[in-house]
Amino acid sequence: MSENLQQYEGNTPEAVQDRPWVNPLVDVYENDNEMLLIADLPGVTQMGLSINLDKEQLSIVGTIDEEQVGTAVGREYQKVDYRRTFLLPNGIDQSKIEAELKLGVLHLHLPKREEVKPRQIEVKAG
Repeated sequence: MSENLQQYEGNTPEAVQDRPWVNPLVDVYENDNEMLLIADLPGVTQMGLSINLDKEQLSIVGTIDEEQVGTAVGREYQKVDYRRTFLLPNGIDQSKIEAELKLGVLHLHLPKREEVKPRQIEVKAG
């Protein structure tokens, strides 16, 4: 993430982002044990990925490392960084959240707390 300090009226420095931020495309699945969030973050590596949890707010920030392979003769692809924020529903065990990133696809496992998982009630004869 590259930031430049620029001056605006009043001579106060202001941080300006060189590349635009976009919301990554995300699919969310739910089963009895967890919610699974799958986010497309093409070009993002583990070093460029930040996942933060503040109370019920989950933030995903992905930045693409600049790789200089030569002088651009033509350019159709605009490099962007990714940012998305979610409010977690009640019942997620925040201490057990796990994330894995493979080939630019993030799998974020949000396990449910035991008390919100469906369960079978045993019937006793009597």
